[in-house]
Amino acid sequence: MKGQLKKCPECGKFFTCQGDDDCWCEKLNIHKKEFMIISQKYNDCICPECLKKYAEQ
Repeated sequence: MKGQLKKCPECGKFFTCQGDDDCWCEKLNIHKKEFMIISQKYNDCICPECLKKYAEQ
């Protein structure tokens, strides 16, 4: 199944989101605090590079 092309609201880069079809983001370990910050700041997915920054905190 083809993913959806999205534009990252943090950096503006385009990326492919697989959604519920085993998305790459589910493999990152995001702490609850960072997840809450992301969900309050953005209404949609952010790109792999930006999400990794939150996972590293």
